[in-house]
Amino acid sequence: MLSWLPYKLSVYIVASLTEFEYNPEQEIEEDDQFVTMRAYFTPLVIETMTKDLEESYFGNIDSLSGLKEWTKPNHEWMNFGVRHFTMFFQKERVQQGHIYDLYTEERSFMSSMSAPHLSSNRFYPSKIDDKLIGLYRILSMFHPRPFLMIRFPPKGGVALVRAQNDDYIEIVFRFHAEFQLNEPPHNPFWFTPAQFTGSLIVSKDYTRILNFNLYVPSDKKLNVDMEWLNGPRENRNMEVDIGYMPLMTANITAKSRLRRHSHDTEEPIEADNTLQDTVNNIIWTHEIGLDDAFQQLEVKMYPFKQITYYNFTETIKKAQEENKLIHSILLWGALDDQSC
Repeated sequence: MLSWLPYKLSVYIVASLTEFEYNPEQEIEEDDQFVTMRAYFTPLVIETMTKDLEESYFGNIDSLSGLKEWTKPNHEWMNFGVRHFTMFFQKERVQQGHIYDLYTEERSFMSSMSAPHLSSNRFYPSKIDDKLIGLYRILSMFHPRPFLMIRFPPKGGVALVRAQNDDYIEIVFRFHAEFQLNEPPHNPFWFTPAQFTGSLIVSKDYTRILNFNLYVPSDKKLNVDMEWLNGPRENRNMEVDIGYMPLMTANITAKSRLRRHSHDTEEPIEADNTLQDTVNNIIWTHEIGLDDAFQQLEVKMYPFKQITYYNFTETIKKAQEENKLIHSILLWGALDDQSC
């Protein structure tokens, strides 16, 4: 029973020396407008998991403790300056429909993290590029340990300008991130939502934000991948499961505004109940359909989606119309997001 103990202790001693809590901060500059972001979270439905939870114990330590204790957002609200959203802004002249990177592994993270698959035996996020701190802070509203660079590809994020008029542009985006839920002496537990997607409506000069929303889609029966260690050795003690999380979303309460007093940014901006009507009533002079825009981002992340896939009933009809055979693939989860 004690043969594993020296190895286990060495793992935790090394982790305590090389890993640390990463809590970057950002100031809102006096000439910058700001918004209040609110986070909403409904925990994973434990019953959607397939594993016997009694097998998640390593000795007297419950590997799922971080998951079971995560019942509410880490921060219910947080203020952000408009300049904190620069990772979403197109760096060159606005080109509608042109897909661009939000962030990539090579340009935003340490070169030592460039391996195709990163270790699961870690606890704390690594330092990131300054331009991504705003995105990191948004995710930290849900949990204190978000990882923008996930362990498995496709990594990073992409965006495109979906619509524009003389005053505003709407940017839609998709990126992949995950959370590590446990702390020592528990072993790491990785919680990987299917994807993070959403939209941002911002003035063309990038100084004012009208609307922002980010969410994990919940329209499928399973939308979270989970992997955890029941012991110190990653290649022997890894467990895997999939489950369903009803809600993970963050949105702003009202359009951005300038501070009236020095302490303004210390309090949340009250909700504007007319904001959604304002967004719905925008008249765009040029636009791409929302579904088409998100499909373009999906294909960028998963090139195999360049081929059209059909559900079973559609396939039979299509095969009859084109007089072709059917190649059928049965899956437990989805191949076009990170929940599988």
